[in-house]
Amino acid sequence: MISIIVPVLNEEKTIKENLENLIKLNGDKEIIVVDGGSTDKTVNIAKEYAIVINSPKGRARQMNTGAKMAKGEILWFIHSDSKLDENSIVEIEKTIEKGYIGGCFKLYFYDLHTRFMKYVANSSNGRARYLKLIFGDQGIFMRKDIFEKLNGYKDMELMEDWEFSCRIHKLGKMKVLDKKIGTSARRFKKGGQLRTLLLMHKIKILYILGTPTDKLAKIYKQVR
Repeated sequence: MISIIVPVLNEEKTIKENLENLIKLNGDKEIIVVDGGSTDKTVNIAKEYAIVINSPKGRARQMNTGAKMAKGEILWFIHSDSKLDENSIVEIEKTIEKGYIGGCFKLYFYDLHTRFMKYVANSSNGRARYLKLIFGDQGIFMRKDIFEKLNGYKDMELMEDWEFSCRIHKLGKMKVLDKKIGTSARRFKKGGQLRTLLLMHKIKILYILGTPTDKLAKIYKQVR
């Protein structure tokens, strides 16, 4: 069984469609929504479709909390605005059976179809495939025993997926699947496509230079 873990915080606008999509996926699964203290209707909506648990705020903390509750042998972390292919679980199982310890999906933006956003998606997929750096919106999945061996995500305000990618590749091969995962371009719509991309690149550079992630999180909020 695959445990699908969805960290949320005030996502009443996206969570219903997301969970309806998850329920329709082919394969054996459990859906765990981990709420970080929502003040809107997120929890009430999620309870109609999934197991809902509470956690201290923070995506890394929420994903780790969900993983501890998970009963599946495979963990799959997705965002609340993700759109998934109905055979995604089948592809994940095939990948694990072939000896990979985990992987992710090819990213695309489903609500903004400009050439610029196609470039952003393609560059993200290239980064995952060639630099082995996988971000959360690409739907990271892995064997639960590997996740536990790594002690999960590091408790940090931002860039937990980057840091995790650097560690997980030391334990085995990760695969970028040809199946696609959709994500919303809402931040790019709100902040401007070029400005938002440049701001995200700035965050990555500052992270590499050793800037504390709590400071990076404050910068990131500018594109939320």
